[in-house]
Amino acid sequence: LKHYITGSTKTMIFDQLSEWPRYFSSAPWRLAFEYVLALKPDAADGRHALQGDDIYAMVMAYETGPAQQSVLEAHRTYIDIQATLHGTERLDWFALAGLQVQTAYDAKSDAAFFVHPGVAGAQLLLRPGLFTVLYPADAHMPKLTDGAPAAIKKVVVKVRAALVQ
Repeated sequence: LKHYITGSTKTMIFDQLSEWPRYFSSAPWRLAFEYVLALKPDAADGRHALQGDDIYAMVMAYETGPAQQSVLEAHRTYIDIQATLHGTERLDWFALAGLQVQTAYDAKSDAAFFVHPGVAGAQLLLRPGLFTVLYPADAHMPKLTDGAPAAIKKVVVKVRAALVQ
């Protein structure tokens, strides 16, 4: 398991859920990770407010697929904490710098979409017990299969970047 922090610009972290305190100690992170750790695979789908619009979770179920069925995205306002509750999902990571914009940033959805450059900077296999944190400098393509399509139950906790930077 690896984590990446370069200079003063924070970038993607990937580790075991039990290791989250190695990286974070402030109250917003504690709230987010305690929520993730308490979730069970039968958690209700949908949006769950943890601290209003500053910290909230999206619980979802879907089937993984090929890259052609996913999107390469990045956010500006929120940092993602992503973890699977059931199943294994591949998530491809890309450094935001140098990517070609496909759809310009939309503040309402907090997303910009990019042209897939062909080769990922890193491929993560998210399975229960692991997490990744994706900062605004991290473009990512979730929902990918690691072989055959698989049913996934996943949580994405959105933490307003201004709270923790």
